[in-house]
Amino acid sequence: MFKYNNRLKFVSLAAAMMLTAGCSSSAFDSDNENSARNRGAAGGALLGATMGALAGDATLAAQGAAVGGVAGGVAGSMKDLDDSRQGDRNQVLADGISQDNRSDAEKRVAELEAEIRIRELEQKLAEMEAADKAKDTEEG
Repeated sequence: MFKYNNRLKFVSLAAAMMLTAGCSSSAFDSDNENSARNRGAAGGALLGATMGALAGDATLAAQGAAVGGVAGGVAGSMKDLDDSRQGDRNQVLADGISQDNRSDAEKRVAELEAEIRIRELEQKLAEMEAADKAKDTEEG
């Protein structure tokens, strides 16, 4: 029993050390495109090892860690894939919105309206300058 208990402690300690080393790596950063896979694999391995350790069998803990890691990694990969597709959809939508989808006639009408507005403003400015000149000559 003593030898069996030591083996269980050793497996649990080894799994905890591997998980701790993995969690401190940059593979869990949000900038990494596979971060959800990495987090899922680590979490699944930890869950599987814990369940196996609670059952009291070292081999079951190791098998649970392996199965949990695979299951968590697959689930995380699906999340990474979904995030990637969502990012692509958002980029396509943003590109479509940023394009000028008006017809040539609509663009020309907008240009003409802008030219008319500029001429109106220039005329108004000229009238104001003439009024100021007239006012200055009356005073001076």
